[in-house]
Amino acid sequence: MGFLGKRKQNPPIDFSDALNREKAAKDTKVAAPLQPRGSKVAADIVADIKSPGATKKTNIGTSKAPEMDAKGIYSILVQTRQCEELCLSLGLTMSDIRKMKRKYNDNDMYHSGEITQAEFFFMINEDRRPLSVGIFKFADIPDTQKFISFDQYLLCVVNFAVLTKPELYQFVFDLYDADQSGGLDDHEFLKMSVELQSKQFNFSANVGTAIKMLEGREDRAAFAPDDGLMDLGEFMKFAKNFPVAFYPILNMQKNVRTSTLGGSRWSRITANKLKVQELVRYMRRHQGAIPELTLFESVANIFTSDVFNNRKRAGELYARELAQRRLISTREDDFD
Repeated sequence: MGFLGKRKQNPPIDFSDALNREKAAKDTKVAAPLQPRGSKVAADIVADIKSPGATKKTNIGTSKAPEMDAKGIYSILVQTRQCEELCLSLGLTMSDIRKMKRKYNDNDMYHSGEITQAEFFFMINEDRRPLSVGIFKFADIPDTQKFISFDQYLLCVVNFAVLTKPELYQFVFDLYDADQSGGLDDHEFLKMSVELQSKQFNFSANVGTAIKMLEGREDRAAFAPDDGLMDLGEFMKFAKNFPVAFYPILNMQKNVRTSTLGGSRWSRITANKLKVQELVRYMRRHQGAIPELTLFESVANIFTSDVFNNRKRAGELYARELAQRRLISTREDDFD
C-alpha cells in the first residue's frame, strides 16, 4: 500500500497497568476520620480535634444497628431511638431539645461533641457523690465511663426531671437496695442515712434529726417488720412521715430542672405525663374508649395544644400495649 493507505496505529492498551493506576489513585485518597457523635462539624469536613478531645471515647456506629437509630423527629440532635421515644412520649418540643443542646454545647470545653462527668455535674449544679451519681442509671452509664454523649445526657436529665415525689423516694430506695432484695437491711439503711446527712447539703442538721429518729430499734420497729428489712411500702411510710430527710434528692431535682428547661416548664411536662397515665388507665377499663372532654379541658383546648396532644399520646400508648399483648398471645399459641 502507498503512503495514503497507511493508518497511524494507537499503542496497545495494557489493562493491567490501567487497573494498577486506578488502584494507586484510590489508595492515595485520605479517608476523613469519623466525627464524634453530636459533633458540630458538618459531614465530609475533617475536624481538627486536639488533645485531650482526641482521646475521648465516641459513640459512633449507629448504622450497625439501624433499628436503634432515631427516626429523625428531632432532626440530627437526637440519634438513638430510645432517647427519641422518651422525649416524644413526654411531649418535648424541638425548641426544648435545642435549648438543652445549647446548654450542653456551652459546657463542652473541647467542642468535641461530648462532655465529661465533671462537666455534667457542673451543669446540674451538684457535687459528685453516690446520691447524684445514681442519675446515671437512667442511661446505663458505668461509673468508669469518662465521657457522656448528648443522648445519654438527655436520658439522665429528662427521666429524673419528670419524677414525682413518690418516684423520687423509690429512686432513693432502689439506689441503696444494693443487693436488689426488695428491702433495706441495717447496713444499707445506715449507708443511705450517712449520705443524706452529708454536710454538703443545706439543712443537713434537720435531715440528721429526721434520720436519727429511726436509728433506734424501737423507732424503726414502727416501719420495719420482724425480719429487720424495710421494704418499699414501709420506706414510703417513712418518707411520708419524715419528708425533710429527703431534702437532698428533692433539691437535686430542683437543680436539674433549673439548669435545663426551668422549673415551670418541667412542672407542665410532668403534669402532662400524669394526665396521659390517667387517660391510659381509663382506656384500659373501658376497652379503649377515651373520656369526653370536661368543661375545663374544652376551654383550655382553645388556648393550648396540651389537651389534644395528651389524648393523642394516650391513644398511641394504649395501641402499643394492645400490640404487645397480641404479640405475646401469638407466641404463646405457637408454643402450644
